[in-house]
Amino acid sequence: MNDKISIILPIFNVGPHLKGGIDSLINQTIGNENLEIIMVNDCSTDGSDKIIDEYAEKYDCCVAIHHKTNSGGAHTPRNTGIEAATGDYIMFLDPDDRYTPDACEVLYNTIKKYDVDLAFARFRRIFEYGGYVQKSYSPYEDDLESAYPDETFESANFLDIPDVIWDNVVERFLYGKTQEVTYSRNGPIDVIHVDNIEQEPDLLKMQPSVWCKIYKRELIMDNDMRFKKYVTGDDMAFTLEALLNAEGIVYLNNFISYDYYIRDLPDDKSITNNVNVRLLDELMEAYIYCRKKTEGFSSVVQNVSLNPHLLHWMHTWKGSPFTKSENELLLSKVKRLKKIHNRDFKSKMLMSTMTTALETKILTSKE
Repeated sequence: MNDKISIILPIFNVGPHLKGGIDSLINQTIGNENLEIIMVNDCSTDGSDKIIDEYAEKYDCCVAIHHKTNSGGAHTPRNTGIEAATGDYIMFLDPDDRYTPDACEVLYNTIKKYDVDLAFARFRRIFEYGGYVQKSYSPYEDDLESAYPDETFESANFLDIPDVIWDNVVERFLYGKTQEVTYSRNGPIDVIHVDNIEQEPDLLKMQPSVWCKIYKRELIMDNDMRFKKYVTGDDMAFTLEALLNAEGIVYLNNFISYDYYIRDLPDDKSITNNVNVRLLDELMEAYIYCRKKTEGFSSVVQNVSLNPHLLHWMHTWKGSPFTKSENELLLSKVKRLKKIHNRDFKSKMLMSTMTTALETKILTSKE
Protein backbone atom coordinates (compact mmCIF):
# COMPACT_ATOMS: atom_id res chain seq x y z
CA MET A 1 0.00 0.00 0.00
CA ASN A 2 1.55 3.26 -1.14
CA ASP A 3 -1.11 5.53 0.35
CA LYS A 4 -1.57 6.66 3.92
CA ILE A 5 -4.85 7.35 5.75
CA SER A 6 -4.94 10.14 8.31
CA ILE A 7 -7.52 9.55 11.05
CA ILE A 8 -8.41 12.55 13.22
CA LEU A 9 -9.64 12.28 16.82
CA PRO A 10 -10.94 15.33 18.73
CA ILE A 11 -10.27 14.65 22.41
CA PHE A 12 -11.70 16.29 25.51
CA ASN A 13 -12.21 14.42 28.77
CA VAL A 14 -13.04 11.13 27.09
CA GLY A 15 -12.28 9.24 30.28
CA PRO A 16 -12.28 5.43 30.29
CA HIS A 17 -13.53 5.20 26.68
CA LEU A 18 -10.44 6.73 25.05
CA LYS A 19 -8.13 3.71 24.96
CA GLY A 20 -10.79 1.53 23.33
CA GLY A 21 -11.27 4.07 20.56
CA ILE A 22 -7.56 4.35 19.81
CA ASP A 23 -7.06 0.59 20.04
CA SER A 24 -9.76 0.08 17.41
CA LEU A 25 -7.44 1.98 15.04
CA ILE A 26 -4.19 0.40 16.15
CA ASN A 27 -5.66 -3.04 15.43
CA GLN A 28 -7.15 -2.31 12.00
CA THR A 29 -6.72 -5.13 9.47
CA ILE A 30 -5.18 -2.69 7.01
CA GLY A 31 -2.18 -2.41 9.34
CA ASN A 32 -1.46 0.65 11.49
CA GLU A 33 1.73 1.28 9.51
CA ASN A 34 -0.62 2.59 6.82
CA LEU A 35 -2.36 4.95 9.22
CA GLU A 36 -1.58 8.34 10.68
CA ILE A 37 -3.60 8.64 13.90
CA ILE A 38 -3.82 12.32 14.82
CA MET A 39 -5.05 12.78 18.41
CA VAL A 40 -5.89 16.40 19.22
CA ASN A 41 -6.29 17.14 22.92
CA ASP A 42 -8.55 20.14 23.60
CA CYS A 43 -7.26 20.84 27.14
CA SER A 44 -8.54 17.70 28.86
CA THR A 45 -8.43 17.66 32.66
CA ASP A 46 -9.08 13.95 33.23
CA GLY A 47 -5.77 12.44 32.14
CA SER A 48 -6.69 12.00 28.47
CA ASP A 49 -3.66 14.13 27.60
CA LYS A 50 -1.31 11.65 29.24
CA ILE A 51 -2.98 8.70 27.52
CA ILE A 52 -2.44 10.09 24.03
CA ASP A 53 1.18 10.95 24.87
CA GLU A 54 1.70 7.32 25.86
CA TYR A 55 0.29 6.11 22.52
CA ALA A 56 2.41 8.62 20.60
CA GLU A 57 5.51 7.35 22.35
CA LYS A 58 4.65 3.68 21.82
CA TYR A 59 3.38 3.73 18.22
CA ASP A 60 4.99 5.43 15.22
CA CYS A 61 1.57 5.91 13.64
CA CYS A 62 0.27 8.03 16.54
CA VAL A 63 0.64 11.80 16.74
CA ALA A 64 -0.37 13.76 19.86
CA ILE A 65 -1.27 17.45 19.56
CA HIS A 66 -2.21 19.59 22.57
CA HIS A 67 -4.24 22.79 22.38
CA LYS A 68 -3.29 25.60 24.77
CA THR A 69 -6.89 26.76 25.18
CA ASN A 70 -10.17 24.85 25.09
CA SER A 71 -12.33 25.50 22.02
CA GLY A 72 -15.63 24.31 23.49
CA GLY A 73 -16.44 21.78 20.78
CA ALA A 74 -15.09 19.17 18.39
CA HIS A 75 -14.83 21.60 15.47
CA THR A 76 -11.46 23.19 16.29
CA PRO A 77 -9.62 19.92 17.18
CA ARG A 78 -10.90 18.41 13.93
CA ASN A 79 -9.65 21.42 11.98
CA THR A 80 -6.29 21.21 13.75
CA GLY A 81 -6.14 17.58 12.65
CA ILE A 82 -6.95 18.46 9.05
CA GLU A 83 -4.12 21.00 8.97
CA ALA A 84 -1.69 18.47 10.45
CA ALA A 85 -2.75 15.54 8.24
CA THR A 86 -0.27 14.29 5.67
CA GLY A 87 -2.29 11.30 4.42
CA ASP A 88 -3.70 10.78 0.94
CA TYR A 89 -7.09 10.08 2.55
CA ILE A 90 -8.74 11.47 5.67
CA MET A 91 -11.12 9.86 8.15
CA PHE A 92 -12.54 10.86 11.54
CA LEU A 93 -13.23 9.02 14.79
CA ASP A 94 -14.99 10.26 17.90
CA PRO A 95 -12.70 8.66 20.47
CA ASP A 96 -15.45 7.24 22.67
CA ASP A 97 -16.67 5.18 19.69
CA ARG A 98 -15.01 2.38 17.70
CA TYR A 99 -14.17 1.47 14.13
CA THR A 100 -15.07 -2.09 13.17
CA PRO A 101 -11.88 -4.15 12.63
CA ASP A 102 -11.81 -3.94 8.82
CA ALA A 103 -13.38 -0.48 8.42
CA CYS A 104 -10.27 1.24 7.04
CA GLU A 105 -9.40 -1.63 4.71
CA VAL A 106 -12.86 -1.92 3.17
CA LEU A 107 -13.42 1.83 2.81
CA TYR A 108 -9.94 2.38 1.40
CA ASN A 109 -10.31 -0.45 -1.14
CA THR A 110 -13.71 0.96 -2.13
CA ILE A 111 -12.57 4.54 -2.71
CA LYS A 112 -9.57 3.28 -4.69
CA LYS A 113 -11.56 0.76 -6.73
CA TYR A 114 -14.13 3.29 -7.88
CA ASP A 115 -11.71 6.26 -7.94
CA VAL A 116 -14.18 8.57 -6.19
CA ASP A 117 -13.84 11.48 -3.76
CA LEU A 118 -15.93 9.92 -1.00
CA ALA A 119 -16.97 6.48 0.21
CA PHE A 120 -19.05 5.59 3.24
CA ALA A 121 -20.92 2.78 4.94
CA ARG A 122 -23.43 1.89 7.65
CA PHE A 123 -22.94 2.11 11.39
CA ARG A 124 -24.38 0.52 14.51
CA ARG A 125 -25.94 2.43 17.37
CA ILE A 126 -24.95 0.52 20.47
CA PHE A 127 -27.04 1.35 23.52
CA GLU A 128 -24.41 0.39 26.03
CA TYR A 129 -26.63 0.26 29.11
CA GLY A 130 -29.90 -0.48 27.35
CA GLY A 131 -28.40 -3.64 25.92
CA TYR A 132 -29.55 -3.45 22.30
CA VAL A 133 -28.20 -2.47 18.88
CA GLN A 134 -29.78 -0.46 16.06
CA LYS A 135 -28.64 -0.39 12.47
CA SER A 136 -28.30 3.09 11.04
CA TYR A 137 -31.15 4.28 8.86
CA SER A 138 -30.85 3.66 5.14
CA PRO A 139 -33.40 4.56 2.45
CA TYR A 140 -32.37 1.40 0.59
CA GLU A 141 -33.44 -2.15 1.31
CA ASP A 142 -30.51 -4.05 2.81
CA ASP A 143 -29.46 -7.62 3.53
CA LEU A 144 -27.52 -7.05 6.75
CA GLU A 145 -28.95 -10.22 8.26
CA SER A 146 -27.00 -12.24 5.72
CA ALA A 147 -23.88 -10.12 6.02
CA TYR A 148 -23.93 -10.35 9.84
CA PRO A 149 -25.73 -13.63 10.62
CA ASP A 150 -24.69 -13.67 14.29
CA GLU A 151 -26.14 -10.26 15.09
CA THR A 152 -29.61 -8.95 15.79
CA PHE A 153 -30.40 -5.42 14.68
CA GLU A 154 -33.28 -3.19 15.58
CA SER A 155 -34.28 -0.78 12.84
CA ALA A 156 -33.67 2.92 13.27
CA ASN A 157 -34.52 6.09 11.44
CA PHE A 158 -33.72 9.76 11.70
CA LEU A 159 -36.19 10.42 14.51
CA ASP A 160 -36.16 6.99 16.15
CA ILE A 161 -39.89 6.59 15.58
CA PRO A 162 -41.62 3.34 14.53
CA ASP A 163 -40.70 2.26 11.02
CA VAL A 164 -44.31 2.06 9.88
CA ILE A 165 -44.82 5.74 10.76
CA TRP A 166 -41.52 6.77 9.19
CA ASP A 167 -42.07 4.80 5.97
CA ASN A 168 -45.71 5.68 5.38
CA VAL A 169 -46.06 9.15 6.87
CA VAL A 170 -42.91 11.08 7.79
CA GLU A 171 -40.60 10.02 4.97
CA ARG A 172 -43.26 10.46 2.30
CA PHE A 173 -44.13 13.92 3.59
CA LEU A 174 -40.56 15.12 3.90
CA TYR A 175 -39.08 13.64 0.75
CA GLY A 176 -42.00 12.76 -1.45
CA LYS A 177 -41.82 9.38 -3.08
CA THR A 178 -38.55 7.47 -3.19
CA GLN A 179 -36.15 9.25 -5.55
CA GLU A 180 -35.27 6.46 -7.97
CA VAL A 181 -32.98 8.65 -10.07
CA THR A 182 -30.20 6.14 -10.72
CA TYR A 183 -31.07 2.98 -8.78
CA SER A 184 -34.41 1.19 -8.81
CA ARG A 185 -35.83 -0.15 -5.54
CA ASN A 186 -37.05 -3.60 -6.45
CA GLY A 187 -34.87 -5.41 -3.90
CA PRO A 188 -31.81 -5.17 -1.65
CA ILE A 189 -28.99 -2.95 -2.90
CA ASP A 190 -25.38 -3.62 -1.92
CA VAL A 191 -23.43 -0.75 -3.50
CA ILE A 192 -24.55 2.69 -4.65
CA HIS A 193 -22.09 4.40 -7.02
CA VAL A 194 -22.87 7.80 -8.55
CA ASP A 195 -20.92 10.66 -10.11
CA ASN A 196 -22.63 13.34 -8.03
CA ILE A 197 -25.35 13.82 -5.43
CA GLU A 198 -28.01 14.87 -7.96
CA GLN A 199 -27.88 11.33 -9.38
CA GLU A 200 -29.03 9.87 -6.06
CA PRO A 201 -30.46 12.49 -3.65
CA ASP A 202 -31.64 9.71 -1.31
CA LEU A 203 -28.05 9.53 -0.03
CA LEU A 204 -28.84 12.75 1.83
CA LYS A 205 -31.55 11.04 3.86
CA MET A 206 -29.03 9.35 6.12
CA GLN A 207 -27.56 10.77 9.31
CA PRO A 208 -24.80 13.25 8.38
CA SER A 209 -22.02 11.49 10.28
CA VAL A 210 -18.44 12.42 9.42
CA TRP A 211 -16.96 9.32 11.01
CA CYS A 212 -18.19 6.43 8.83
CA LYS A 213 -16.66 7.96 5.72
CA ILE A 214 -13.32 8.14 3.94
CA TYR A 215 -12.51 11.32 2.05
CA LYS A 216 -9.95 11.90 -0.66
CA ARG A 217 -7.58 14.55 0.67
CA GLU A 218 -8.11 16.77 -2.37
CA LEU A 219 -11.86 16.91 -1.75
CA ILE A 220 -11.26 18.62 1.60
CA MET A 221 -8.28 20.76 0.66
CA ASP A 222 -9.36 21.91 -2.81
CA ASN A 223 -12.76 23.01 -1.50
CA ASP A 224 -11.28 24.55 1.67
CA MET A 225 -13.62 22.45 3.79
CA ARG A 226 -13.34 22.98 7.53
CA PHE A 227 -15.66 22.42 10.48
CA LYS A 228 -17.76 25.41 11.46
CA LYS A 229 -17.67 26.65 15.04
CA TYR A 230 -20.93 25.09 16.19
CA VAL A 231 -21.16 22.97 19.32
CA THR A 232 -23.47 20.76 17.28
CA GLY A 233 -24.30 20.89 13.60
CA ASP A 234 -20.65 21.16 12.57
CA ASP A 235 -20.69 17.56 11.35
CA MET A 236 -23.88 18.15 9.36
CA ALA A 237 -22.38 21.16 7.57
CA PHE A 238 -19.12 19.34 6.80
CA THR A 239 -20.84 16.19 5.54
CA LEU A 240 -23.23 18.13 3.33
CA GLU A 241 -20.39 20.11 1.77
CA ALA A 242 -18.54 16.89 1.09
CA LEU A 243 -21.52 15.28 -0.62
CA LEU A 244 -22.29 18.41 -2.65
CA ASN A 245 -18.69 18.82 -3.83
CA ALA A 246 -17.74 15.17 -4.31
CA GLU A 247 -16.90 14.02 -7.82
CA GLY A 248 -17.92 10.42 -7.31
CA ILE A 249 -19.64 8.88 -4.27
CA VAL A 250 -19.89 5.25 -3.19
CA TYR A 251 -22.16 4.00 -0.43
CA LEU A 252 -21.89 0.47 1.00
CA ASN A 253 -25.38 -0.47 2.14
CA ASN A 254 -24.47 -3.87 3.63
CA PHE A 255 -21.22 -3.03 5.40
CA ILE A 256 -20.88 -1.65 8.95
CA SER A 257 -17.79 0.44 9.49
CA TYR A 258 -18.48 2.10 12.82
CA ASP A 259 -19.84 1.45 16.29
CA TYR A 260 -21.56 4.55 17.64
CA TYR A 261 -22.04 4.21 21.38
CA ILE A 262 -25.14 5.70 23.02
CA ARG A 263 -24.10 6.17 26.62
CA ASP A 264 -27.47 6.66 28.25
CA LEU A 265 -26.64 7.00 31.93
CA PRO A 266 -27.27 10.52 33.37
CA ASP A 267 -23.61 10.91 34.40
CA ASP A 268 -22.13 9.69 31.10
CA LYS A 269 -23.55 11.79 28.29
CA SER A 270 -21.93 13.86 25.57
CA ILE A 271 -22.52 17.58 25.24
CA THR A 272 -24.93 17.04 22.35
CA ASN A 273 -27.21 14.93 24.57
CA ASN A 274 -27.65 17.80 27.03
CA VAL A 275 -30.31 19.96 25.43
CA ASN A 276 -30.04 23.71 26.01
CA VAL A 277 -30.84 26.84 24.06
CA ARG A 278 -27.28 27.14 22.73
CA LEU A 279 -27.52 23.68 21.16
CA LEU A 280 -30.73 24.48 19.27
CA ASP A 281 -29.53 27.98 18.43
CA GLU A 282 -26.35 26.69 16.83
CA LEU A 283 -28.21 23.85 15.11
CA MET A 284 -30.40 26.45 13.44
CA GLU A 285 -27.30 28.42 12.41
CA ALA A 286 -25.98 25.21 10.85
CA TYR A 287 -29.28 24.73 8.98
CA ILE A 288 -29.08 28.26 7.60
CA TYR A 289 -25.51 27.67 6.47
CA CYS A 290 -26.43 24.35 4.84
CA ARG A 291 -29.44 25.79 3.05
CA LYS A 292 -27.27 28.51 1.54
CA LYS A 293 -24.81 25.87 0.37
CA THR A 294 -27.54 24.09 -1.61
CA GLU A 295 -28.37 27.15 -3.73
CA GLY A 296 -28.08 26.14 -7.36
CA PHE A 297 -28.97 22.52 -6.62
CA SER A 298 -32.35 20.93 -7.32
CA SER A 299 -35.30 21.43 -4.97
CA VAL A 300 -35.11 17.72 -4.16
CA VAL A 301 -31.54 18.11 -2.85
CA GLN A 302 -32.51 21.23 -0.92
CA ASN A 303 -35.46 19.57 0.79
CA VAL A 304 -33.91 16.16 1.46
CA SER A 305 -30.77 17.73 2.95
CA LEU A 306 -32.69 19.91 5.41
CA ASN A 307 -36.33 19.01 6.12
CA PRO A 308 -35.74 15.90 8.27
CA HIS A 309 -33.31 17.90 10.42
CA LEU A 310 -35.98 20.54 10.96
CA LEU A 311 -38.40 17.87 12.14
CA HIS A 312 -35.73 16.58 14.52
CA TRP A 313 -35.16 20.16 15.77
CA MET A 314 -38.87 20.60 16.48
CA HIS A 315 -39.03 17.26 18.25
CA THR A 316 -36.14 18.30 20.50
CA TRP A 317 -37.55 21.79 21.10
CA LYS A 318 -40.97 20.47 22.13
CA GLY A 319 -39.40 18.33 24.84
CA SER A 320 -37.35 21.17 26.36
CA PRO A 321 -38.67 23.83 28.81
CA PHE A 322 -37.23 27.05 27.37
CA THR A 323 -37.92 30.52 28.77
CA LYS A 324 -39.75 33.23 26.84
CA SER A 325 -36.53 35.07 26.00
CA GLU A 326 -34.90 31.84 24.84
CA ASN A 327 -37.86 31.05 22.58
CA GLU A 328 -37.69 34.58 21.18
CA LEU A 329 -34.05 33.99 20.27
CA LEU A 330 -34.89 30.70 18.58
CA LEU A 331 -37.82 32.26 16.72
CA SER A 332 -35.53 34.94 15.28
CA LYS A 333 -33.27 32.22 13.86
CA VAL A 334 -36.18 30.21 12.46
CA LYS A 335 -37.46 33.34 10.70
CA ARG A 336 -34.05 33.83 9.11
CA LEU A 337 -34.20 30.32 7.69
CA LYS A 338 -37.82 30.77 6.60
CA LYS A 339 -36.79 33.62 4.30
CA ILE A 340 -34.55 31.36 2.23
CA HIS A 341 -36.14 27.92 2.69
CA ASN A 342 -39.48 28.52 1.00
CA ARG A 343 -39.09 27.13 -2.47
CA ASP A 344 -42.01 24.71 -2.47
CA PHE A 345 -45.22 23.92 -0.60
CA LYS A 346 -43.73 21.41 1.82
CA SER A 347 -40.90 23.71 2.84
CA LYS A 348 -43.27 26.61 3.34
CA MET A 349 -45.66 24.51 5.40
CA LEU A 350 -42.88 23.11 7.57
CA MET A 351 -41.38 26.53 8.25
CA SER A 352 -44.80 28.04 8.99
CA THR A 353 -45.54 25.24 11.45
CA MET A 354 -42.26 25.94 13.26
CA THR A 355 -42.79 29.70 13.51
CA THR A 356 -46.41 29.28 14.64
CA ALA A 357 -45.42 26.84 17.37
CA LEU A 358 -42.73 29.17 18.70
CA GLU A 359 -44.99 32.22 18.53
CA THR A 360 -47.73 30.40 20.39
CA LYS A 361 -45.32 29.30 23.11
CA ILE A 362 -44.04 32.87 23.49
CA LEU A 363 -47.56 34.33 23.72
CA THR A 364 -48.69 31.83 26.31
CA SER A 365 -45.53 32.08 28.41
CA LYS A 366 -46.01 33.22 31.99
CA GLU A 367 -42.62 34.86 32.05
